Amino acid sequence: MVVLIRGRGKDLETFWVRRGAEVTVMPGFMAFPGGSVSAQDRDLPIAGVSDREEAVRRACALREAFEETGVLTGLSSAPAPPDLEAARARLLEGSVTLPELARERGWTFCADALAYAGRWQTPPFSTSRFDAVYYLVRVPEGQEPSVHPGELAAGEWIRPAAALERYRRGEAVFAAPVLWTLRALAEGEEGLAERLAHAPEIARDPIQRIELLWGIVLVPMKTRPLPPATHTNAYLIGEREMALVDPGGGEPEEIARLFGVMDTLAQEGRTLKAVLLTHHHPDHIGGLEAVRARYAVPVAAHAQTAAHVRVDRVLADRDRVELAAGVGAWDLRVIHTPGHARGHLCFLHERTRSCFCGDHIVGGGGTVIVDPPEGNMAAYVRSLERLLEEPVETLFPAHGSPQGAAQRRIRWLIAHRRELEQKGLAALESGPLSLPRLVERAYADTPAELWPYAERSLLAHLEKLEAEGRAARVGEGWQRA
Repeated sequence: MVVLIRGRGKDLETFWVRRGAEVTVMPGFMAFPGGSVSAQDRDLPIAGVSDREEAVRRACALREAFEETGVLTGLSSAPAPPDLEAARARLLEGSVTLPELARERGWTFCADALAYAGRWQTPPFSTSRFDAVYYLVRVPEGQEPSVHPGELAAGEWIRPAAALERYRRGEAVFAAPVLWTLRALAEGEEGLAERLAHAPEIARDPIQRIELLWGIVLVPMKTRPLPPATHTNAYLIGEREMALVDPGGGEPEEIARLFGVMDTLAQEGRTLKAVLLTHHHPDHIGGLEAVRARYAVPVAAHAQTAAHVRVDRVLADRDRVELAAGVGAWDLRVIHTPGHARGHLCFLHERTRSCFCGDHIVGGGGTVIVDPPEGNMAAYVRSLERLLEEPVETLFPAHGSPQGAAQRRIRWLIAHRRELEQKGLAALESGPLSLPRLVERAYADTPAELWPYAERSLLAHLEKLEAEGRAARVGEGWQRA
């Protein structure tokens, strides 16, 4: 990742970007330019660095900054901006690589233009793993960054303090490395590279804190959910009074880590007011009794969840959970979203347009299991359609990474379920088939080891089609009605 800066002292600015709605990881979030190492990065000579892998990482940073913003740094002599723009256009269209451009134009690069600014690894809530090295780059005189819409939706120069103020107002969402980088930038240039380099260590001491949006702290807890997930995301929401959503990890070390985060927040004046459950599945309530014993706060959930778990308050659709205000309002509105579970709830924070969606929507590109009889596909699709009517921009799921571009994600899930339904119907054309045989046909593009889980969701689709008079059971099999 490349942290571009310009100006000095109080006029220091950084160039940040908003990720496009089409990307699979954290769409809509604010970030710094950057990306993954490409094969061409191994062919770009960079003077001043002896370690081969470090040279490749710096080549990647140079290329990504040039592709995404048009800034090309590290050159011994700077080309004119029109020449750079023409070269960038060729690079983006794929007709030439950066090493080829360098040989063609006689460009030579020096490592000194990139100052090491820390190495960050994705936290365990993410099913996509990243190991990102940050570099600090002062934009060369005469160059001005610009973003071509695509993977990035926009970019702008901003003073770090202004960026942090947007964050506190709930107007900017970004991952922890961006937050810590902005904090280091806001302290000024003296010792900046060293502060940035040590930021990952500071962020983990005394305990890792993941606060992608001010007042919303994510605590990934090891659980035993369905693959590929390995953790359940617990959320602490609020600025003076907090609600804890889904304390799923029941192992002592997971509970200790959750309590460590809560103790840190208590030192800042945040106190726990209530525990909210999206539903009753074990990976969402594993730490509930430990939290109840330590904090003696009420537990709230839907009536269907209360049939499985002792609760103190039954929540219904459109109820409100009131939390004391801080910088802004923190009340949560309850949305009943049956489908994955009969009593499944989502919680909407209207001011920041954030939805804590439990298992209704999972992070990344995956989909949740709808497992009859608890799961109901017709109810699940209706619940997705209901969320389209709500002011939701950012999704905070129980499994996987939080993400922006919520409306696009919800529409994709609805279309995906309809596509699977049509595949199931098409498979029934050849006559009565058993459920395992139907899975082989309808889920041919799904890894075979996941077919047992796919079978449960396919059964939910078939039951929906049966209720609509479009499919029928024949003994142990199914056929088109």
